Amino acid sequence: MKSKILIFLTVFLLMFSTNNKPLANANENKISISCSLFPIYDFAREIVKDYADVKLLLRPGVEPHEFEPSPMDIKVLNDSEVFIFTGKNLEHWAERISQSLSNTLIIEASENIEILDNDPHIWLDMNKAVLMLENILKGICEADPAHSEIYKNNAEIYMSKLKELDEKFMALNKNKTLVFAGEFSYNYFVKRYGFNYVSAYEGENEPSLKSMAEVLKFIRENRVKYIFADKFGISKITQSISEQTGTEILTFNSAHMVDGEADFIDIMNENYKNLELALND
Repeated sequence: MKSKILIFLTVFLLMFSTNNKPLANANENKISISCSLFPIYDFAREIVKDYADVKLLLRPGVEPHEFEPSPMDIKVLNDSEVFIFTGKNLEHWAERISQSLSNTLIIEASENIEILDNDPHIWLDMNKAVLMLENILKGICEADPAHSEIYKNNAEIYMSKLKELDEKFMALNKNKTLVFAGEFSYNYFVKRYGFNYVSAYEGENEPSLKSMAEVLKFIRENRVKYIFADKFGISKITQSISEQTGTEILTFNSAHMVDGEADFIDIMNENYKNLELALND
């Protein structure tokens, strides 16, 4: 009897220990991916989901044009299997550093994409955003072929969201001229979607007295209700234009810089809502 009880207890304990044994993690050898800017980071994490560790080098609120990688950033890059940046001549620090990363796969997200005036904001054209996603997908599959089918499926789902946005922007009313009163980062957007626009700024250069006068005159003569500025580009000049003309400032987030958790699709949908308001009111 005692022997039967002993056998029963032994079997029970074996079953218990087996059932409570930690499951093998299929992703315990995740590849590590580092990204320069937010849109690239968001595209990469949508492709890999839980199958890779994705890091954003530019911390929330950091201006990309002023970014200089720290020794810790350099270490993160050296420890990464993959580094993704926008492109040569667009992120000079990234191009410079990538040349020293001998054991890291480098992905240039803008490869084979037409660049306008050295403007890095390619992702504001949803058609070009799809091309960027394809470049990123190709590189990640090369770095981690074991999960390539999963990555391709994830990318296909995300591409459908970008294409849906493309159709929405394309269908917007084009009867009004958009007025940009902050730094102008929207070359790709206005070209893709056929918007007429006036801008106080020439790129990142502050407006001259002449261009300021022209914008103020345009707003008053056309009874413009809304002016646009990047979420992180509402300057004193933007505020002055708003105050002088009684216009409301709406944000058009260029998505190159974020403050905390963000999602590219959500950002672009918010841009869509603001555009829809300005164009239909």
